[in-house]
Amino acid sequence: MKRFGCKVLLLLGGMFVLGGTAQAQYLRSSYFMEGTSARLQLNPGLQPTRGYFNIPVIGSLNVSASSNVLGTSDIIDVLDSKNSLYSNDKLFDKLLQSDNRLNVNLNTDILSFGWYRGKGFWTFNVGLRTDIGASLAKDMFSMMRNMKGFALEDKAGTTANYDLSNQSVNVKAYAEVGLGYSRRITEKLTVGARVKVLLGLARAEVNINKFNVDLDLPNLNATGGEVSPSDWYGKEYSYTADANVLTTLKGGGMTFNEDGKINKFDMKLEDMGISGTGFGIDLGASYKIWDNLTVSASVLDLGFLNWKESETTVATVTGNENVTIDENNYDRYIGGDFLSVERFDFKKGSTENVKNKTRLYSTVLIAGEYGLLNNKLSVGAMYTARFVEPKTLNELTFSATLRPANWLNAAISYSPILASGKSIGVAVKLGPLFVGTDYMFLGRNSKTVNGFVGISLPLGGKPSASSEN
Repeated sequence: MKRFGCKVLLLLGGMFVLGGTAQAQYLRSSYFMEGTSARLQLNPGLQPTRGYFNIPVIGSLNVSASSNVLGTSDIIDVLDSKNSLYSNDKLFDKLLQSDNRLNVNLNTDILSFGWYRGKGFWTFNVGLRTDIGASLAKDMFSMMRNMKGFALEDKAGTTANYDLSNQSVNVKAYAEVGLGYSRRITEKLTVGARVKVLLGLARAEVNINKFNVDLDLPNLNATGGEVSPSDWYGKEYSYTADANVLTTLKGGGMTFNEDGKINKFDMKLEDMGISGTGFGIDLGASYKIWDNLTVSASVLDLGFLNWKESETTVATVTGNENVTIDENNYDRYIGGDFLSVERFDFKKGSTENVKNKTRLYSTVLIAGEYGLLNNKLSVGAMYTARFVEPKTLNELTFSATLRPANWLNAAISYSPILASGKSIGVAVKLGPLFVGTDYMFLGRNSKTVNGFVGISLPLGGKPSASSEN
């Protein structure tokens, strides 16, 4: 893979946004819906009204994305822009923040079910998880525009300095095999835990610790201010860099040519397998203070993944480079995509100092609920903090939940932080079907969206009277 296009990088998260969640890894609107199994993903100390069997893959599918910069309409503008992308002042003004962040999560259970036995409730699941996080510097977008000949009015004919340091992209995909158990200890207290064996499937990281660029910008020529390739000839390009790229993937990864430079990225599906192992645990509890008032809390995804050094490839770039642009290297330094590996001059590196142990993105949850109308209706509030890279994401959610029967639950929620108070959440369980979102945007340009769909069937009976005491 010769080039990693900047436009592709911009749209990577955008396409996930259009397809589907965000701050929390699971649907917060489901938390007080007693008839759903989705609430157990947020707190293993909770219990549904009866056992369940989720239809494979589509029985528990959750997709999420969150950005502090681009919203859904911005992504649509980028997709529609084609050659006019670099002249879109409105879009690039949004990207010129000091820190442009994106987080994406995709989760599905290939197999999951839960059942009551004795005084406890057991759960089992086999799932697939993907986490993506990115932090991009504003100077990256400024330099990209200038290279394409845009926004040069005040800089033409000068030497521009760009600071592209402290950028990162992190991707990890893994499988999870989990076993959970919850039990009512007293009439008021219920506790639970879920242990998870983790199987790493793939990891990719781009870490740009330092990348400072000095670039001689051409003068605007007389024909409408356009810049042609020949206008760049004779200009100086120099950088100081400290960056690395690493991949961990069984049956694939980066390959290098005779000079040690990145040749391409290989991924052979038939050779893919386990490239890491790990362990995780979820802990949760709920406590009924009064008959109608219950508080609960959980800590999710405490754990780690150990990636195999034998399946890891590394490329690094350090030091300085000074070049003069001409017709032979124009495509490398100016005409190519911004994240061209040729421009960064990455070369094969050693895996000896690579950090192969990575933590999971943990979540802390605290909630309170007050029941009304013989517990058929409730109002509640929940705080969640998810410790993702590059920055922790916090959310406060208020909800009202209607649950007249096990087959019919409905909730409406309001989360003011990530969506800037401009969205509501809705979730509905109707028979075996459960759908919901925490961010139904009341406008056109949501920066935080999510969606959950589940189809489950009853499994076993309800908790016995003895287990309720």
